[in-house]
Amino acid sequence: MKGICLKFLSAPAPPREFFVFLWLSGMGLYADVSMPAIFGDHMVIQQGVTFPVWGTASPGEHVSVSVGYLSAETVADGSGKWRITLRPLALSSNPLVMVINGNNRVELHDVIVGDVWICAGEANMAFPLSDAPTGKESNEKIADEKLRFFQYDNSLNNDGNQVGTKSDPIKGRWIVCAIDSAPAFSAVGYFFARDLRTSHHLPIGMIQCTRKHSPIVSWISRRGLTKPSSISSSPNSREGSSAQSSCFEQLIHPIIPYAIAGIIFYQGESDEGSASLQYRLIFPRMIHDWRERWGEGPFPFYFVSQAGFGEEESASVESYHAQAGNPAPGRALPWLREGAASALSLPFTGMAQACDLGVSDERIPPDKRDVGRRLALLARHRVYGEEIVDSGPLYRGMKIERGKDRDNDKVRVDFDFVGSGLVLGASPWKSEGVTPSLVTSLKGFALAGSDHKWFPAQGQIEGNSVLLWSDAVPHPVNVRYGWKGFPNGTLYNKEGLPAVPFRSDTDQPE
Repeated sequence: MKGICLKFLSAPAPPREFFVFLWLSGMGLYADVSMPAIFGDHMVIQQGVTFPVWGTASPGEHVSVSVGYLSAETVADGSGKWRITLRPLALSSNPLVMVINGNNRVELHDVIVGDVWICAGEANMAFPLSDAPTGKESNEKIADEKLRFFQYDNSLNNDGNQVGTKSDPIKGRWIVCAIDSAPAFSAVGYFFARDLRTSHHLPIGMIQCTRKHSPIVSWISRRGLTKPSSISSSPNSREGSSAQSSCFEQLIHPIIPYAIAGIIFYQGESDEGSASLQYRLIFPRMIHDWRERWGEGPFPFYFVSQAGFGEEESASVESYHAQAGNPAPGRALPWLREGAASALSLPFTGMAQACDLGVSDERIPPDKRDVGRRLALLARHRVYGEEIVDSGPLYRGMKIERGKDRDNDKVRVDFDFVGSGLVLGASPWKSEGVTPSLVTSLKGFALAGSDHKWFPAQGQIEGNSVLLWSDAVPHPVNVRYGWKGFPNGTLYNKEGLPAVPFRSDTDQPE
């Protein structure tokens, strides 16, 4: 009998990844469910709106989230990402526990529900409470368990800035305001939050996103920058083009879409000079970009107009150029302030003045209490409904009043936000050892004729307007106020808020 030869067809060997999967399955090792650093012990949840919670897990992993009386669940997608949106939670100071269940269990303790604000910007916003003279208060006033800050960890580069990537983001944590923790908080953010706490007694969470030496191009996303425009990287930036979108990607993107009440922003030191003219293009676009990314609609966005800095006894109107006949720009702070004010055309924006809070030789002035208070006025009036004045006098328009002999014409300037009335005033801040001087005349105004030459103006307050004249300008056609790096204007409203620098002309630097 002939032997039978059987030939078996062998299947191809399974890929190596198959055995790795079997080994992991046998060992019971799966990726733990995890979330960004913004979710942690002592966190503050935004009241009254849906609350997104997101993170990573194994693909297909079942994830549930519960906090207070709310719970929801989902399944991680093929890349391991998951997101759950909880229904709105009511205001509550009582500590809650947030529980996240997947292949592992995560518990977040001492969670409270209130209002969450972001305080973002560069050195002036990063300025710590410990360095603010008005921040050195009694321990009893500083400690407040219902006021909390989220701060990124201190992983710094040589410039004193946090550094991170999308794959390895900067870590951070929520910190309760206490005697030993508050000194590291943003002074502007602290005074803003403290005023809200004092006036409305609700829990406040501040998310601090700050970086020194960060031009405006670093705060807008790459998508926002690539829209058709003439935007370039800041010529003044030490990082050059590498600065583009860096703050957005490392500090803002990781917390989107965490539910917030609004944003306060203080930035611009890195955009003086040749970068100042494009600020009016980038800054409004940045606000729109952030709102679009969050998807919450036009949330409140309040910002600070740059503090005074430069020579006290300079010309009544500073030129954009550093020197006559020299095309190189000077600091151009008036143009930078004007660029910031252009964002007021967007809905739910507001501007706090700091032009009278500066120190002539300090780029980062120490008075942060009045800056925080003025930002808080905007929120207290526009978000929380208090019937208060939240802005200084704002230019409405001007008209020429002809002289009787067709000479020595005068200019009448009308204002909005006059509050209880226009008055002569002075900065609430004085350096230590400086005696406040008595304000007896209206300063800060300048007039120009058709020759575009500016001269200081005399003036007087008449009701809700100001009447101006100058012997050097018999036929004025335009007026400017506070148009210098270190303004010396004395026009305020009775609520103690300074008039906003302005110009009636539309001349542009060459």
